[in-house]
Amino acid sequence: MRTVRLEGHLYNVTQDPDQVIGEFLGFALALRSSPGRTPAEELAELFSPKGKGLRLPDTFAAYRVEAPEDLPEELAEQFAKDVRRKELWVLTRLKYGKAPDSTIVEGAELRHLLTEGLKQRTAALKS
Repeated sequence: MRTVRLEGHLYNVTQDPDQVIGEFLGFALALRSSPGRTPAEELAELFSPKGKGLRLPDTFAAYRVEAPEDLPEELAEQFAKDVRRKELWVLTRLKYGKAPDSTIVEGAELRHLLTEGLKQRTAALKS
């Protein structure tokens, strides 16, 4: 399982060569939660097995793979067999004028990274 470490304002995630997961954590953990809800509650709902994920227009998308067609073309062959057996999430960084960068993370690992990143962010804000 990957690990995350907050370094300054950036999240460093192991096994994340293109820094897609780290950048996703930066966006997701910086969002304000709905009134009366904690960030942990909001993230737990968005990224639950039935969650809707997160979309930041022209910036980032994080969504649950429901069918093989939901996989980015460059990752389809590698993960198509896992779609029905595993809870897979696509994290895609969008950059104007460039091809998107995507990675696949299993649901339990994604929630673990969000929880750990939130703990570290909370601790950094307190210090």
